[in-house]
Amino acid sequence: MAPAPSDSFTRAERLELIALFGVLTVFTPIGIDLYLPALPTIASDFHAPISVIEQSLATFFLGLCLGQAMVGPLSDRFGRRWPILIGLLLYVAGATACALSQGPITLNIARFVEAVGGCAGTVLARACVRDLFPPHEASRIFAQMLMILSVSPLFAPFVGGWLLPLTGWRSLFWLQGAAALLTVGVVWKMLPESHPGSDRRLHPLHVMADYWAIARDRRFFRFVIPATLTGGGLYAFLTGWPHVVEDIFRVRPEYFGFTFVLNGIGLVGFSQGAARWLKNHPGEPLFFACLAANATAGVLALAFGWLGWGGLLGLLPFTFVYCAMIGSINATGSGLAMHHFGHAAGMASALIGILLYGGGTLASALMGAFPTPLTPVPLTGLMAGFGLTGVATYLLFRPRATG
Repeated sequence: MAPAPSDSFTRAERLELIALFGVLTVFTPIGIDLYLPALPTIASDFHAPISVIEQSLATFFLGLCLGQAMVGPLSDRFGRRWPILIGLLLYVAGATACALSQGPITLNIARFVEAVGGCAGTVLARACVRDLFPPHEASRIFAQMLMILSVSPLFAPFVGGWLLPLTGWRSLFWLQGAAALLTVGVVWKMLPESHPGSDRRLHPLHVMADYWAIARDRRFFRFVIPATLTGGGLYAFLTGWPHVVEDIFRVRPEYFGFTFVLNGIGLVGFSQGAARWLKNHPGEPLFFACLAANATAGVLALAFGWLGWGGLLGLLPFTFVYCAMIGSINATGSGLAMHHFGHAAGMASALIGILLYGGGTLASALMGAFPTPLTPVPLTGLMAGFGLTGVATYLLFRPRATG
């Protein structure tokens, strides 16, 4: 079945599709944000150091990375709809296994499975946008999808923090599985097939060659590499922030969400501002401005963390700016990177995810390598370093003026 052109959608159908694509991208961040307040509790329950339980985040990011490597080529070969449905069911299975896990090893395995399933929605929502809408609209639609994606950091830590003392940490995974199962029914009813499939070769060597052809294209990597590096700072933040808040600054888990609320508000505000900007302006100036603001916030967070100025309250304004910029960087950078790859939107979207979450895996593991940090400096130092290298690589790969 050929995909419907974007001009055949009514305004209501267009909004419904964008909302559904936004929902499909939420399962990955919910899989991260909802259980963040529970990390110290899980460590206590399993009688393990916090650094061991933090590795479940690195395992999750690894699952996202490897899962996307598979789902991209499969969706370009067989279409988008069935891989999304199978991915959601796999996410349900992984969340159920997390809820039933009895130790760090089983938790890590279950988190890996959950991530492999959850990545399908993230990858293929982007690919569906590229299938159904003109290339110049992609960045703006990605920014509109961020309105829904931003609900996760705005509410998930609150929900996780308040459910934790009432129902225990296992209930957080039962909730994830139930949400994914409900979405299976919505996708089955609402989502049209946006890609009829192709004769793309699925031999591993051919797939690797196709990925390499996209990755070495300057039109692609000059946007994705800076986004990957700045995203590494976000994943270091997600891994280390619960320890900083609950163990260093002694904030109770049910109040952990208050330290995230500004980040969610920033993601909502800046993503919608980016959508309005991109309606009538080019995306690249916005991309660079957000990179620069992100790096500046990281450096200031390091300075305040090093000197101890303001304690936790001194850090919050800079984590707000840092996280708010990531939303605009990813949406704008993804749209710019995919502009020339409509013929392989699934693989291009998957490669973006592979690089973003591959960087996140390494950043999360690096943060987890600090056994029990006594100050916020390891975390803020990583954030500053990733932000600065993001700006540096953008400037390095920027086309040189000629003549």
